[in-house]
Amino acid sequence: MPIFNKKMNAKNIADAGAGNSAFRAGHGARYFLCFAAILLMGAAPLWAQASFKLKSAPADLNVLLNGDLIKPLSAASGIRNYKIDKEGVLSFTAAGYQTIEYHSSVLPVKKGLVEIKLELEKGLLQYKAEYKTGSQPKSAYFSPDGKRLFVPLLGQHGIDVFQQMGGFLKYEKRLTVPGSKSAGFVEALCDEKRRELWISNMEEDKLHVYDLDTLEYKTSVGTGGIFPKVVVQNPSGDITVTSNWVSMDLSFFDSDSKKLLYKIPVGGTPRGLAFSPDGSLLYTAIYDASLVVVVDMAQKKITSRYRFAQGEGAARHIIYSNGKLYVSDMFRGTVNILDASTGALLRSKYVGMNINTIILSSDGRYVFAASRGRNNPVDYTTPGPDFGAVYMLNAEDLSLIEKIWGRNQPTGLGMSPDGKLLVFTDFLDENLELYWMP
Repeated sequence: MPIFNKKMNAKNIADAGAGNSAFRAGHGARYFLCFAAILLMGAAPLWAQASFKLKSAPADLNVLLNGDLIKPLSAASGIRNYKIDKEGVLSFTAAGYQTIEYHSSVLPVKKGLVEIKLELEKGLLQYKAEYKTGSQPKSAYFSPDGKRLFVPLLGQHGIDVFQQMGGFLKYEKRLTVPGSKSAGFVEALCDEKRRELWISNMEEDKLHVYDLDTLEYKTSVGTGGIFPKVVVQNPSGDITVTSNWVSMDLSFFDSDSKKLLYKIPVGGTPRGLAFSPDGSLLYTAIYDASLVVVVDMAQKKITSRYRFAQGEGAARHIIYSNGKLYVSDMFRGTVNILDASTGALLRSKYVGMNINTIILSSDGRYVFAASRGRNNPVDYTTPGPDFGAVYMLNAEDLSLIEKIWGRNQPTGLGMSPDGKLLVFTDFLDENLELYWMP
């Protein structure tokens, strides 16, 4: 739907709509559709409908009609209700953000709801584009050379593959598994040594393996566990491990033969995994608590438990860097830094609601954390009362550097090897967002 902003009018919006529709790009001119096309479809103008509901980020942005502030009739659970009685230009504005403007006749109303998110005026992370994905994009991984992006789909069969060209993405294909129609694709691993792509599938309790260059399907291996999630390799690459959510154990494979070697129970629900640099220890985030368990690879057993907060918790993702562990706690909304040798809590920072995926920038200076926002009180797979966000934190002290808004439940996070491109998935919107770091 065409956007009218300070620098655009009906003509250049229509011109933009004639361009590449494979992605939705630009700061002010997103969701390109020609105004004339909407009129031809016979859509009723908004000002004839008179009212709309608004879900926005930031939640307190101002709404102006022809330059005059209009106030909501009511507000509840993050949704504001508006009524307008004349045609004109609606502006959505907030201090420090770029203004978005629509003509009232082409405001993107879906089932009575308008969703608006604003971009920072002077952000370090600069918005580039958005892309359609399959259902429930769970994670996002760049290939080691940065030329491809892999997006496993939890709610649909397959993995969406995008090509990276000139700082933008282009949909290439969807990887599938011969003879299967199961959904439930979760996380990925790029094995650069063997030129393989490993994908966990929790519906089939398998790991699927593809050729990293040709994208041809190679094989599938059973995990021996239930609901595999994260997949990692030890530093030498000879052992591949997956965390099994429901069976509460870890599966260890020979990376060459793909043979299941053994399993280790962890006494809780395992999610994130990270090896020590020498491969002697495997750190596992336990989702039932604010807990990390340490597996001694030589002894093939748990030798330490790092409890970093009392009471309820949900350790989700974990990263090892320079003798420290970075751990997200989804229940507490925190990112935490632990001493990898002792488990001592060095720093804990509340970041936002439902912090899930965390990644480290290529140079190790920043931690990026995805917050999916407040859950819908009835069902988390239905959009909640507000948008989620992605936070850029200083890796030393977790101080906030920048916050960018996502849409409904930002979840998967990925960064290109050169550190220039950041992507994240909007889990409930079948959407992928791309930002650039100059």
